[in-house]
Amino acid sequence: MAGLPEVIGLLYRADWTRLSLSAELRSETDREPLPRLSREGRSRSYRTWPVQRQDDGRYVGRGALLIGPGGRWRLECSVPGRGAEGEAAEGNDGEHGWSWRPREVGGPPPLPVKVGVGYPPPPELFCPSGLLGGYTLEVLGLVTLAGRDAVAVAATPRRDVLGSGSAERAYDRIEVAVDAELGILLRRIETSGGELVTLTELTDVTMNPPEAADPARFAPPPCSHRGETQGENRGATFSGPGWDAADLAAGGLGALLRHAPHLLGHGAADEQPEAMPSPDEVLELLYRSGEPRDLGATARQWLDVFAMAAPVPEGFRAAGRGGLGDLLDAMTRGTNVARTEARLRVSGPDRYRLDFSRRPRIDSTTIACDGERRWRVFQDRTMVGPAAPLRDHIAFLADSCWLLRRQLSGGAELTYRGRPARQLHVTPVPGDAEVALGPLMTFTTDTIVDAPTDVIVDAETGCLLRLISYAGDTLVIWSELDEISTEPAGPDEFRVRVPPGTRIVEETGNLFADAVAVMPGVKGTAARAAVEAVNRTTGAVSAARSFLDDLRGHR
Repeated sequence: MAGLPEVIGLLYRADWTRLSLSAELRSETDREPLPRLSREGRSRSYRTWPVQRQDDGRYVGRGALLIGPGGRWRLECSVPGRGAEGEAAEGNDGEHGWSWRPREVGGPPPLPVKVGVGYPPPPELFCPSGLLGGYTLEVLGLVTLAGRDAVAVAATPRRDVLGSGSAERAYDRIEVAVDAELGILLRRIETSGGELVTLTELTDVTMNPPEAADPARFAPPPCSHRGETQGENRGATFSGPGWDAADLAAGGLGALLRHAPHLLGHGAADEQPEAMPSPDEVLELLYRSGEPRDLGATARQWLDVFAMAAPVPEGFRAAGRGGLGDLLDAMTRGTNVARTEARLRVSGPDRYRLDFSRRPRIDSTTIACDGERRWRVFQDRTMVGPAAPLRDHIAFLADSCWLLRRQLSGGAELTYRGRPARQLHVTPVPGDAEVALGPLMTFTTDTIVDAPTDVIVDAETGCLLRLISYAGDTLVIWSELDEISTEPAGPDEFRVRVPPGTRIVEETGNLFADAVAVMPGVKGTAARAAVEAVNRTTGAVSAARSFLDDLRGHR
């Protein structure tokens, strides 16, 4: 029987772009959870694909799926009540995602679900690596499904060690059948309180059917709605009222930084990257790093701001009124390396403390959360709000299960600063199942993407002893954890005692407004003025839209 390490390896290595198969696809969804599924932004919205309501109130959809080499696929089904002329289709011709519906249905039809920068076939089955973060997996046994050997696995939502798992789900349990050869899911059943939420499954699976070798089978029909390839519509990416508002605010912050030239510290790392198949035990180590545990460490980071911003595309710099370009110039002018150093304590989801001894001084000196309240201590005030995950990039060092959604290689054993460890090389995966924004983001000539990265994983805790990331051949980020401890911490260690007379600021939930609310002195005044300008701009845009909508409604 396959164990958990083997299942993790199967889910991690599943690659639909190398498949050649045909199958029948069936989905069944309870009508009650539909609004919640839509709000949650699940991998697939069943209301965009033709389904038929059953007598029991559930919605059932069926389709014929064909997957060919080179990232091609096509899904066809009949529109209920339309007869033979009511075929619907969607797919990917290897370059564009596309969709087609009969004209009488109304249009334009929604595109297939976009995952990362690509349009995969139904992601809930063909992008299973999303189960490797935010879930506890339990192997149930071997099964046979659609004529194929599979492993039955139960997944229950968990809050990863720093709360990165989503708490907003319409289900509390997922049972899947993992193809024992391919790693894709042959069946996925989501339940809540023992009641069905969604069932998705493949039946009549045929491997390497002759028709999958014909690229013409995946071509979009005439008048299809086609998605754009990455970088094809850069102008639209950097335009619109929301972009204008952000550009205005960035201009204000750029002016702020120009008048406060010493916000970033300086430093340099005295070590260089070392040289490097990824075994299943390494994948299991990363998976278990998200489980609640006690961890203490000293965290350090060196960020070459100039190297990170150098490849920013001209379209980004020239967008809007130029405020974002001004902000980038202000951030990089006169700086070399920004250095951060802190002591981190973790004891499960939403229980952490981060005390900075060196950091850009517009930021907090302490961030602490005891599971109920969070404190952020600044120069002359303290912000208090409800418990929340730690969003600092240091969290990506303590909780490394997000690496399972990237392409890993290496796995060589080594000793790093006296601790047994593994070394891995990390590269981005197009169409990543769940993109985790984090320390690997950088710019290319077309867009913002993950950067190639090398990591050293602690063999005991799964945390990252070192993470170094590049832009091209230039080292941009060096992050590390040192002085590792696994001793338990008492509850008082995660609380902040606010001295009498300290100004208390309550969180509003608006990230931008909360950020500038704690900036001190003249700098804070300038930043808050920028926020007010943004609010006025977005308010005017909203009012204009309401006015135009009202006119259209009475036309």
